[in-house]
Amino acid sequence: MPNGNYLMSQRDQYWEITTDGDSIDSFVENTNWGTTSDMWGINDGVLLAGSLNGEPAFAKMDTNYNIEWSTSLGFQYGEAAAVFADGSDYYVSGIGGFNMDFIAKFDASGDTSWMITLQQSTFTKLSDIIKLSDGNYLASGNLDDYPIAVKFNSTGDTIWTYYEPLFISFQKMNAYEKSNGNIVLLAERSMIELDQNGNKLSDTMFTINAFYDMHFANDTFYLFGYDRNEQWGNEKQPLVELRNSDWDSLGSWTYNSFMHPLADNVLSDAVKTPGGGFLAAGKLRDSINVTNNTYNIFAVKFNDGVIIDTTINDTTDTITAVLPIGASIQLSVYPNPTSNSLWVRSNQSIEGVSIFDLQGRIIYQWKTEALVEEINVSMMEPGYYILKLENGASRKFIIE
Repeated sequence: MPNGNYLMSQRDQYWEITTDGDSIDSFVENTNWGTTSDMWGINDGVLLAGSLNGEPAFAKMDTNYNIEWSTSLGFQYGEAAAVFADGSDYYVSGIGGFNMDFIAKFDASGDTSWMITLQQSTFTKLSDIIKLSDGNYLASGNLDDYPIAVKFNSTGDTIWTYYEPLFISFQKMNAYEKSNGNIVLLAERSMIELDQNGNKLSDTMFTINAFYDMHFANDTFYLFGYDRNEQWGNEKQPLVELRNSDWDSLGSWTYNSFMHPLADNVLSDAVKTPGGGFLAAGKLRDSINVTNNTYNIFAVKFNDGVIIDTTINDTTDTITAVLPIGASIQLSVYPNPTSNSLWVRSNQSIEGVSIFDLQGRIIYQWKTEALVEEINVSMMEPGYYILKLENGASRKFIIE
C-alpha cells in the first residue's frame, strides 16, 4: 500500500485516494468477499466487517487488496457493522440472525475466540467498538431504535450495559472516552454522556441535523453528518459541526457549492489527517445525475474549515468507511531521560497512551486524539519504562 494514501469503501467497491485528492485506483473485489460496512487498518493489511451472501462476515485483505481469509459468524442473515483491532486480537460487532446484537472476538487467523449475543429486537445493530483507558472495551449501537452501550472485557464478560428508550431512530452510533473516564455517545440525533459505570449524566438533542461520525481534537468535538435545509425543501447538505465538552455549539461548516440541493447529501465517515485536519467522505447528487436518481461519492479534505481538495467518483450509494493506509507510524518521546515532563509526538493520532514498568504493570493511561501530548512524570519512581500507543507503536524511556 502506498505511503500516506486513503482507502474508501462503498459496500463492494473501493477507492484509493492520494493525499492530493486524486483517485489513483478504483476496483471491485473479484473474490468470495461480499460487502463492507467497516474497515480497520493493521500492519499487514486491512480488516473488513460486513456481509457475505447476506450473512454477517469478517475478512482480512492483504496489502495488495487480495482477501487472505474470510469467515462467517454463523447467523443466517445480518451484518458485521464494526471492527476493532487490539494487537492480534480482533473484535467485531453487528446484527445477526433474528435481529440480535452480537460482539465477537477473533484471533489473527480469523478463528472465533468467543461471542456475546444480546436480546432479539426489531431494529438493532452494534455499530462501533472502542478500547477504554482501563483496558476494557465498549460496543455501542441501537436496540429497538434506542441507544445501547455494552462494556466488556477481553474474555467476553459483560461489565455493564446502558440502554434507554429515548425515542431516537438512528443508523450508526459512535463513542468516545473523555480524559475523566466519562463516555460520550453520538446517536445520530443526540449526544449522551455516561459516567464510568454506565449511568447517564446528560443528553443533548439535535432538532434538524444528524451526525454519523465524531472525532475529538483541540478540546473540540467534530461531528460529521448533514444539515436538513428547510429552505431547500428539507433536503440535506453535508455538515461538520463543532461543539465543546459541555455540548455548546462552536459553529459549523457546510459544503454545498458543487451539489444539487434536491437530494440527500451527507458526510458519513471521517479520519484525522497527519497535518491536524480531516478527510471526510459521503455521498452527493449533482445537477448532472439528479434526473436518474443516482449519487456520487465524494471526499473532502480540510483544515480549520478550509477545503484543500475534493474528489468525486460515480456510484449509487454512500461511503461506508474511510481510513488512512500504508503510512508508517512515527513516534518520538523526549527528553529521554527525563525527570519532570515527557513529550510524546506522533505523525498519527495518538488516541491512547499507556506507560508500563518492566514488570508489565500499567502505571499511567490517557486518552487523546492529539498529535503531541505532554505527560507529567514527576511523581513516578526513577527507572526504565515502556510507553505504548493504542496504534501499537512503543518506545522505552528513563526517569531519573
